[in-house]
Formats: sequence, structure tokens, C-alpha cells
Amino acid sequence: MIHAMDYDALWKVLLSALVGGAGLVSVFSLALVGLSIRTSHRVLGWTVAGTCLSAVVLVVALGLYVMLAK
Repeated sequence: MIHAMDYDALWKVLLSALVGGAGLVSVFSLALVGLSIRTSHRVLGWTVAGTCLSAVVLVVALGLYVMLAK
């Protein structure tokens, strides 16, 4: 019997879409939480926010690079 779909490739695409979609939104929400800290831990909040926003920008840039390179 011939299978018309490559389930291994489908699994990889679904997993990467889940990590890229939900994961990136989660990291961005952590950045917003870091920016909203108003207590004595403000420096830690800004550090977390800067790190998370840098990660979001890098992932978006990597995605654009991969899409435009093909």
C-alpha cells in the first residue's frame, strides 16, 4: 500500500508550528510581565523583558531569513 502523506514530516511541521507559535507568544507575554513590574525588583523585570524581547526579535529574523532564502 502506498501512503500519500509523509507522517514524519507532518509531525515535524506540527511540532515546530506549535513551538514557534505558542512558544513565541509565551516569551512575548513574559516580556510584558517583566515590563509591568513596579516593585523593588524593577531591574530584574527590565532584564527579563529585554532578554525575552531580544529572543522574539531573533526568532522572527530567523524565520524571515529561512523563508526568504528558499
